[in-house]
Amino acid sequence: MSDQGAISKNITHTFIVQIPNYILGIIAGIFLTRQLGPEGKGDYTLFLNNVQLLVMLLGVNLPGAIQYFLAGKKMPPERLAGISLCLLLISSVVVFTFLFLIPSLGNNLLKEGYETFFFRAYIFASFVLTFFNAMITGFLQGHYRFREVNKISVLNSVLNFVIFTTMYFAVKSNIVTAGMKEVLGLTVLILSLNCAGLFYFLRKTVDLKKPAAFTLNELKPLVSFLIPAFASVLINFFNSRLNIWLVEYYAGTENLGYFSLALNFAQLMLMVTLAINTVLFPYFAATYDWDTAIKNFSFALKINMAIMALGTISLIVLAPFLIPFVYGKIFSPSILPVQLIAVGTFFCSQSQVFGHFLGARNKNWVNTFIYGAALLCLAVSGLILVPFYSIEGAAIAGSISYFVMFTIFCVFMKVKHKVSLLSLFIITKADILRAKNILFRVIKKN
Repeated sequence: MSDQGAISKNITHTFIVQIPNYILGIIAGIFLTRQLGPEGKGDYTLFLNNVQLLVMLLGVNLPGAIQYFLAGKKMPPERLAGISLCLLLISSVVVFTFLFLIPSLGNNLLKEGYETFFFRAYIFASFVLTFFNAMITGFLQGHYRFREVNKISVLNSVLNFVIFTTMYFAVKSNIVTAGMKEVLGLTVLILSLNCAGLFYFLRKTVDLKKPAAFTLNELKPLVSFLIPAFASVLINFFNSRLNIWLVEYYAGTENLGYFSLALNFAQLMLMVTLAINTVLFPYFAATYDWDTAIKNFSFALKINMAIMALGTISLIVLAPFLIPFVYGKIFSPSILPVQLIAVGTFFCSQSQVFGHFLGARNKNWVNTFIYGAALLCLAVSGLILVPFYSIEGAAIAGSISYFVMFTIFCVFMKVKHKVSLLSLFIITKADILRAKNILFRVIKKN
């Protein structure tokens, strides 16, 4: 099969998986949000956010590096496995020390009232499992095992749907009582099952021998890739999370619950972009000539833009009806933020395609500069708008930031690489034929 055919096939399979994931994710999120209420939803968001922060800081974008070095055959898998396990062990010791041996530092990860052993244990367990999950996924995707990753993705959606839906109705029927502890405990259970499934497929489909030892000299190419990549991921993480902290600080946890619902609801559209980026990254990281890479990138960007435009318009029109109907009138304050965030999500999705393409071509310093400019824009606009306009101001600040990011990416491709912007945005007859082929596969597969 040609590279173009393989890319189209894998994007098709991954996109098909996103359909049930999208539906089940929405339903599970509905019942979980109804169960926790606005303030509980805000607290839950902070827990997830802090775990992701730890994984991002201590993981130094290792999963992305694993994909890059495996897909390009730039380092033996066994050596990458040894480095990965070593980093996982060191980072786990660091998190354990902060949470249990130096409690005053660990308290920075816990909201007041949650400084007990249970919540510390949740953060530690969730960190280890999330890190391990991402590491194994990197190995599978680096070996182009997208089908196996997609199966676990479906399993994750089904588990979330079954577990949180069952919990909601069991509580409503007074069969059990459930609060934040039970929700976090079930979250760890789902993470554990995901890790077990990914590890099973890794052992079954990838010929990975015993992890090998490594020397400091052998780390040099990995570190050279990781430093700019980590810097760009770090800045982009704060770009997506700064608003959460600003809302919590200036508007309180209840408003954070409304804002996080709006954020999650609008960003469900990014599942399309995730499917595209998941498949394209290892292909772009392999040995491709620039013209072929640009051709595939251009097609992916145009398809992503068309689908996201349709999703954005639909979300803006339907949000006033969907939010009260699905989550209850208590979450009506989330309506306007959803509509505002939807616009920003459109530009965010295009920026993600740009960023993954340049990252896979080992141009991470470019991503770092662009993400940094967007973060500066978000910080300035957020500090101006959030104190006065609360969650609506946060939504506007985020949208402005993503528009700036998208604009700079376009200017960079035009000025630095002489890429015609029309070739990136105007859909051609060849694009339509290729898209029809993918659509035919989706229909046939379904």
